[in-house]
Amino acid sequence: MASTYSIFMIYCFLQSDKLERLRERMIKVRELFRDTDSTEFVIVTIPTVMAVSESSRLRASLQKENVPVKRLIVNQILPPSASDCKFCAMKRRDQMRAFEMIQNDPELSSLTLIQAPLVDVEIRGVPALKFLGDIIWK
Repeated sequence: MASTYSIFMIYCFLQSDKLERLRERMIKVRELFRDTDSTEFVIVTIPTVMAVSESSRLRASLQKENVPVKRLIVNQILPPSASDCKFCAMKRRDQMRAFEMIQNDPELSSLTLIQAPLVDVEIRGVPALKFLGDIIWK
């Protein structure tokens, strides 16, 4: 019968082999993320102060890792309206404040800005993503 020590050593060997394979995969993923010929990381956010701040921190982190980022998509932009209700007027002001933050942010201001409108359905599934993609990438 195998001793507890032997079983433990076999377990450690198997775990170290798993960790080594994981490490190798992580290196490949890191190289893929940094490959500007095949990869671009696109930051997608919504026009709120908190989301823009988070996007700025994300861009800084990606830059430290040499991950290429060229575009910023701002999602759920209120469409133009001839008459705003009080709620819509407040939301529009909040969104404008978020856009000002983007324009003045050293991490985000150099990115190509793409605006995606707020639509009346939840974007979920391939057909909905294609619909929104057709709007964004026109």
